[in-house]
Amino acid sequence: MKKLLVVAALTMAAAPAMASKARVSALANSRQLVDVQYTFERPYLLHSVGELVTVEWGKGGDGVTPHAEGGLVKKHGESVYGIYFGRKSTDFSGAVAKANDPAGLGFSVLEEQNPMNLFYGMKSGDLSWGATLKYSNGKNDAKKQKATSMGIAAGVTNGTWEAELVLGLAGKTEEEIAGVTHTVESKGNTKLGFGYNLSDAMHVYADYKMSKIEGDTSAAAGVEATIEKTVLNVGFINTVAKNDDANVFYGIAYSMDTVKDSSETTTLPVWVGIEANATSWMVMRGSIKQNVLLNTTKDKTPGGAGDTTDLDSVVAAAGVGIKLNKGMLDATFTQAGAGTINSDQLLSNVSYTYNF
Repeated sequence: MKKLLVVAALTMAAAPAMASKARVSALANSRQLVDVQYTFERPYLLHSVGELVTVEWGKGGDGVTPHAEGGLVKKHGESVYGIYFGRKSTDFSGAVAKANDPAGLGFSVLEEQNPMNLFYGMKSGDLSWGATLKYSNGKNDAKKQKATSMGIAAGVTNGTWEAELVLGLAGKTEEEIAGVTHTVESKGNTKLGFGYNLSDAMHVYADYKMSKIEGDTSAAAGVEATIEKTVLNVGFINTVAKNDDANVFYGIAYSMDTVKDSSETTTLPVWVGIEANATSWMVMRGSIKQNVLLNTTKDKTPGGAGDTTDLDSVVAAAGVGIKLNKGMLDATFTQAGAGTINSDQLLSNVSYTYNF
C-alpha cells in the first residue's frame, strides 16, 4: 500500500492599500499585519483593509500552482461585503499534487476548479465580525473527473482580542478509469485561532488545526491512505518601530506539527521583518526567519527507525511595493532559504491593488 504523505485541510479561505501574497510572504507571514490575504481565515479584518479592488497573478509564497485571483471589498454604513475569485486552498492543492505524483498514489485527479469566496461583515458597538463562504465546482466528462469543495470561516474582534473559526465542510476530487474510481477527500477539517493585543505594539496568539485526508481507489488491489494531522502554534510579536516611514517588528513562536503514524515536527521560529519607504513612491520589504533551539522532525512511523533531523532552517524573503496614486503594485524579489535571486523567484508573484 502506498501512502499519500500529505494532509489536505480545506480552507476557505499596515496601510489599507497593501494587500497581496507578495507583501505577506516578504514579511514572513507575520500575523499582526493587516492584509486582504488574511481575511479568508480572519474575516473580521475586512473592516480594516478599506474599500479596494485587488488582482493577483503568479506564484505566491503559499506554494500553490500559479493561478490568477482577485476580488472586491466594499463598505456600506457599518457593514462590509466582498467577492473574491480564484483562491485555491494551499493544503488541498498540495494533497492533489501528491496524489497525482507517481511516487504518491499515482492518480490523475483535478485540483479545485473555479473557487469563489463571498464575504460579509458588520460592526455592532465595539465588536466587529465577519464571515466568508467558499465554494468551488468543476468537472471534465471526457476524463471522468470532478472536484468540489466548500468551507466557511467566521471571526470577531473588539480591537483588543480576536477569535476565528475555519471549517472545511467538503473537499473531494475523483476520477474514474476503466471502472476504477480514484478519490482524494478531506474530512472534518477545523482551525481555531485567538489573538490578544497586550499593547499597541505587542500581540500574542494561538491557533490549533486538525485535518484529515483519505485517498483511495476502488480497484481490487486497492490503494488507500488515511492521514491525520494536527498543528499547534503559540506566538508573540513585538512592533519595535512604526511610523509613516517604517514598520519594524520581530516575532517568536512555538510550533508542533504532528502527522499520525508518520512524523512529529517541533520548531521555535524567530523572525525579523521591516517594511519601509525607500522613496515617496516605493516601499521596500524584507524578512529573515530561523528556527532557534527547537528544530526537529522525528520519524513516528510504526516500526520505523525513529530518526530525528535538525537541518538548516534560515529563510530570507524580500519584495517591493510601487505606489501608483491610490494603487499599489506589489512584487517579490526572492523567497529562497539561501537568500539568492533567480528567474524562478524574481517577480514570481505580482499584484495590483487600488483603494477607493
